[in-house]
Amino acid sequence: MTLLDYKGYQGSVEADLDTGTLFGKVLFVNDLVTYEGTTLPELQVQFRASVEDYLQTCQSLARDPQQPCNGVFNVRVSPGLHRSASIRALRDGVKLNAVVVSALEQYLNNTDQHTHQPDQAVTEVSLVRISNGTHAPHRVDAAHVKPAFKTAARPRVRNPV
Repeated sequence: MTLLDYKGYQGSVEADLDTGTLFGKVLFVNDLVTYEGTTLPELQVQFRASVEDYLQTCQSLARDPQQPCNGVFNVRVSPGLHRSASIRALRDGVKLNAVVVSALEQYLNNTDQHTHQPDQAVTEVSLVRISNGTHAPHRVDAAHVKPAFKTAARPRVRNPV
């Protein structure tokens, strides 16, 4: 997949073959920030303008803009795999998060192997960074989730439904 990159934000590049329009959205943030164009150079300009608009809108609302990939994400695995990994981590004297970090590092360093099956049964595990820089399992509480970005004045930045 081709990604656009500007000020630490990444954006998608998609095409509507029926209308000949290129479009995309800023990735890895909960806020919906979109852009469109008819050529790749125009799409790149609109992507940068949308990121700038998003940052300016956040500033005018006295709200911190969301940062892509803040180090916390959900991992979905089968219950059996979750249990087996938890038991192995306990026996090895490490946190489950350290197992996940190790697996991700191994995956990123070895791009020849990918064994995930899209139809695999899953369960949700959330990880949260703790003060010493490590991560620990954590149940996500809605009170800790920042509200989605919302403005009516700027049509390129919309609240996700």
